[in-house]
Amino acid sequence: MHGEVGAATVEAYRRAGAAAYSDQADAERVRSELVLSGHSIWTAPPHQASQLLCAWNAFALQTLGDELVEADYRADPRTVGYLPKVTAEQAAAFLGEVEHWSARARRAACDQTYDVTTEISVPAPLPGWVKAEPCPRAHLDAMRPAAQAMRGRIEAALDDISKAEPPPDKADAPDRLSGMAAEANTAIDFAEALRSPDAGPELHERMEESLRRGIAAYYRLGQLLAAPMLLDRVMIVPLDRITIAPVNPHTVSHAGLPFPGQPGSTLPAQPGFDPWCLTDPVNRSLWQYDPAARQAIDLLWRHDPDPAATLRIQAEIDAAVTGRRLVVSGTIRPTANYFYRCPWSAIYLVYRPVVIAGQSLTPIQQFAFDVSAEPMMEGGREFVRHLVIGPFHASSQVDYGDRASGE
Repeated sequence: MHGEVGAATVEAYRRAGAAAYSDQADAERVRSELVLSGHSIWTAPPHQASQLLCAWNAFALQTLGDELVEADYRADPRTVGYLPKVTAEQAAAFLGEVEHWSARARRAACDQTYDVTTEISVPAPLPGWVKAEPCPRAHLDAMRPAAQAMRGRIEAALDDISKAEPPPDKADAPDRLSGMAAEANTAIDFAEALRSPDAGPELHERMEESLRRGIAAYYRLGQLLAAPMLLDRVMIVPLDRITIAPVNPHTVSHAGLPFPGQPGSTLPAQPGFDPWCLTDPVNRSLWQYDPAARQAIDLLWRHDPDPAATLRIQAEIDAAVTGRRLVVSGTIRPTANYFYRCPWSAIYLVYRPVVIAGQSLTPIQQFAFDVSAEPMMEGGREFVRHLVIGPFHASSQVDYGDRASGE
C-alpha cells in the first residue's frame, strides 16, 4: 500500500555477506599481531595489506547495508520484510559488492603471493548513492550508526599505525592520515550537531550531505590505513577512456579496431557479420540452438537504427576486457551470468576505472550492455542502447524482446 518492495533479495545479500564481520575480526587480529611482533603495517607484506584492505571494504559495505535495512524496520515495524524502493536499491548497491571484497580478503589470508593492487585499482570509491528526493528519514538513522562503527575501527587503526616509525619517504604519512580522519570526524560530528526533532527538509538535506561525505571519507581512509603505500594514489574517479576508431557505417576494416575479430568489423547484412556478438560468450551456444532466440536476435538487428553505434559500444567493452579493466563474470564463477533479456549480454565486473559509452565505471561495479528494439515496436519510443548497472541477482525470467516470441 505504501509502494514498498519485497526485501527478499536484499535479505539474501545480508545473510550471504554476514561473514564480512568475521573476516574483519580476522584482519584485525593480523594487524594486532603485526604490532605485537614489533612489525607494523608499514612493513607488512602485500598479502597481509590486501587482507586488511579487502576485509575493511567488505565490513564497511555490509555495515551500511545492514543499518539501512534495520533502520527502516525500526521506523515502521508493520512493514518488516518490505522496503522503500530507494532503500532496497541503496542497500543492494552496498551489499552487492561485499562478496567480491570478502573473497579477496580470504584469498589474501591463505595466499602469500596475492596482491590486490595488481588486480584492482585501490583505494576504491564507495558505491554511489541512489538519488531520492527527499531521502527517507530512516536513511539518516542508518548512516549515523554505520558511520560510528566505521569511525571506531578507523581510530583503532590510527592508533596502531602511530606506534611504528614510518619509512623515510613516508615521514609525513601519519599526520596526513590523522588529518583525513579529523576531516571525516568533523563531517559526522557536524551532522550530529544538526539533529533536531523539528528539522525541516533543508536541514535534513544538510545532515544527509555531511553524513555521506564523512562515510565516503572513512571508506577511503580505511583502505589507506590498511595499505598506507597507497596514500599518494588518487585513482578515485575514472580517468581513462577506451578509445575505438570511428566506425564507417558502409565499409569497416579491422585496421581501426583494437584487435582482429572485433565486433563491428562488419555490419548486419554484410558477409561475415556475427549477430551474436553482443551475447555472453560463455552461454552463447545455448541461445544459438533456441529458435525463439534466433528470431529475437534477427529482429533486434533489423530494427537497430544505428548498428554501428551499438557495435562501437561493444568494441569499447571488449577492448576494456582485453586490457583487464573488466572481466566477464562467467570467468569468475562457472554458473550462468548474463542479462535476462535479448541479446543476453554478459555481466561484467570492473577492475580498473574506465569510461564506457560515456559512462564512468569504478572498481567492483557490475554492468550489462542492454540493447532492445521492444520500445520502438510497442510505442514508437527510442531504441534502447545503454549500460545497466548492478548488482544483479538470479531470475527465472527470460525476455526475448519480442511479444510475438513470448517470454
